Amino acid sequence: MLMIVLRFAHVFFGALWVGMMVMGTFFVGPAVEEVGPDGGKFMAALQRRRIMTIMPLFALITLVSGMWLFGRLAGGNMSALLATPMGLAFALGGAAALIAFVIGIAVMRPAMIRAQQLAQSGAPGTGPEIQRLRARGNVLGRLVGVLLLFALAGMAVARYL
Repeated sequence: MLMIVLRFAHVFFGALWVGMMVMGTFFVGPAVEEVGPDGGKFMAALQRRRIMTIMPLFALITLVSGMWLFGRLAGGNMSALLATPMGLAFALGGAAALIAFVIGIAVMRPAMIRAQQLAQSGAPGTGPEIQRLRARGNVLGRLVGVLLLFALAGMAVARYL
């Protein structure tokens, strides 16, 4: 029963994490930039729905359940699992997801939160700083999105290698 719960949590929350990140990075973000200053209102509405809290929780559930599944799959012999194409694909996908999480939490999220705070403050002269922070967030968002797509691809095909 534990394996079913872990697998469900990993796939379900992983799909939400990757889907939300890719949608936000490659579609919503550029659309927000395109509409200009009114895009800040949309981003504030997302923040009121606690997206910056929910996505990291989805990511943590995905990572913890994935590590637990990987450990159970290894059955105490990690080196034997890593010697197989399947084990290597799971490991590389997991590493990509973990790197994406660290970048997202440590660098991207603070930049986007600070840009939102500056935009809401309406303080004069903050425009260039807001643009710099948003540009940093967009670049890092694309990197995180690509890493998550790599992780998704690795997980999707690992059992067939």
